[in-house]
Amino acid sequence: MTDNQETRRQRRVVRLTMEPGRQEELRTALLDLRKETLEEPACAEFDFYRSLADEAAFLLVEDFADSAALEEHLAKPYTQAFFKLGFLKSAEPISREWLA
Repeated sequence: MTDNQETRRQRRVVRLTMEPGRQEELRTALLDLRKETLEEPACAEFDFYRSLADEAAFLLVEDFADSAALEEHLAKPYTQAFFKLGFLKSAEPISREWLA
């Protein structure tokens, strides 16, 4: 197997900014999304961490077997349903250089 973008594990840390004001709804939606996602065979990790300084800011740590598994996750009905709730303002992957 070659070590290219298609076959390499997709472990990412993503900074999420959510719409403020609906925190309990958001909490429930994130827990539901996490539960469904962790049942995906190619998902090793999918966890959210809320900022202590900004209740609308989160870090998402996600780990999928490869880029195809991540793309499949993004197309899942429960993932699309989460996006349609309108909580997400932005999602910015944190660079590997910053994490090193």
